[in-house]
Amino acid sequence: MKKTLIASIALLSSLALHGNAIATSIADLNLSGSATKTDNALQLTTVGVQNAVGSAFSSSVVDISKKFSTSFSFQFSGGDTNAADGLVFVIKNAGSTALGAYGGAIGYGGYLIHGVEGVGIPKSVGIEFDSWYNPERGDPNTNHIGIDINGNSNSIKTLNISPTFNGTGTWYSWVDYDGKVLSVSVNQSGVKPGTAMLSENMDIKSFVGSSSALMGFTAATGGVTQTTRLLSFSESAPNPEPSTYVLMSVGAIIIGIAARKKKLIAG
Repeated sequence: MKKTLIASIALLSSLALHGNAIATSIADLNLSGSATKTDNALQLTTVGVQNAVGSAFSSSVVDISKKFSTSFSFQFSGGDTNAADGLVFVIKNAGSTALGAYGGAIGYGGYLIHGVEGVGIPKSVGIEFDSWYNPERGDPNTNHIGIDINGNSNSIKTLNISPTFNGTGTWYSWVDYDGKVLSVSVNQSGVKPGTAMLSENMDIKSFVGSSSALMGFTAATGGVTQTTRLLSFSESAPNPEPSTYVLMSVGAIIIGIAARKKKLIAG
């Protein structure tokens, strides 16, 4: 029995040290606003439909206290070459049900009142893929990515992207967090770059207000429109600490030993 206990602990410890638990796909996301399911994709906004906001969020929380990795693909089409308005990947407090404004807020930021932006989705971090120039919201140009915080679409850091998102086919993105640095990359090759394109030192849980959060997407149109489609989404997080598996293993085996002893005594 002692050998069995040692072997079981070793096996489960090994399993805990390898691989990530993969969770979430676009089929698992809950839709609201203008978002609809189309074929094997989610369509968050539709060309020709003005001032619309669509969102898609997971109903299951994920641990953001240490690290996580996500990947997704999307496509903008229709409208002018510089169509509007974009897509935001959002990490938000699980208790928040708010949605942001249409237009340049991209469903993440708040409405502009006398030139001052209100709060869109509070207690959150957003990664915007912006396809329209809104100088009043601090946009550097018509096509960029940016890191947003606490429901404000005026990004704390941006990076210009070429070619334009709209009308150029499928784009792939990766958002990773190692507990200290949030990293973002986007391209059309589908091959993740060895070095992140945009990064920022931050404690995400301090913005979210919790060590767990919901992940999802928002999109919007304004007076100018586009079709925004989310084609795929996956999120991965480390397995529980090896000690967790060891304790579970020991507990299960001890119960098994006790049950066997009880059976022998009864026999």
